[in-house]
Amino acid sequence: IIVGIKGFQRWITMIGSPEINKVIRKVLSPVLKENGFNKVNTRNNWCWIDQCIWVLEIGAVGKYFSDVTGWSPMSIQVGLGIYYVFVPPEEDEIKKGTNGELLPKQHQCHLQEQLYCKLDQSKYINNFDNPAERNRNDIWWVEPDGSNIDEVILDISKSFIDDGLKWYKNNTDLETAFANIENQHNGYNKYYKAKYFAEHMRYNMKLDMYNHLFEQEKKRIDALFK
Repeated sequence: IIVGIKGFQRWITMIGSPEINKVIRKVLSPVLKENGFNKVNTRNNWCWIDQCIWVLEIGAVGKYFSDVTGWSPMSIQVGLGIYYVFVPPEEDEIKKGTNGELLPKQHQCHLQEQLYCKLDQSKYINNFDNPAERNRNDIWWVEPDGSNIDEVILDISKSFIDDGLKWYKNNTDLETAFANIENQHNGYNKYYKAKYFAEHMRYNMKLDMYNHLFEQEKKRIDALFK
């Protein structure tokens, strides 16, 4: 990109996805492999443990989000998820790999979480108009020229080791995961997941309860569209 400054021009190099991906593969991918991730594809990563599939996705916020909020367009968010194979997909078809393995997206996971930035980003975000954007820590600011990308990916690795790994391991325990689902906001999605958890864990009284709640909620929603 050429920028004019007081009568002359200079080149500004803008970082792109290939440059960021190179640093991810160098810094973060080995950490994921060391901690059980079987399929490491830079931005999309999976780990299969018993009845659970761990999912870690890395995404840029993009131009539209940047225009609205002020974050640089290549700024990064990291989504975590666990997909439980005994809960059947209701609508979205789950993509499969070459060996038939399930490759769910983070938004398809039954439990979801984010990694959080531990860096001081005040110099980038203190001038945002929206206080909510100034206070959020689920995005890593990436300088347009990529000058801080090593620091960003190192911090993502640290956040994964300190917090993400603990979240994954805790919720690989089905008792913990079921408790977390039961603590979710009452509604269709909660009841759907809870009834399959109860069935899988042979909690017959809870299975009856969540089946009943699910059918009631389904009827209520169906009635809204008649």
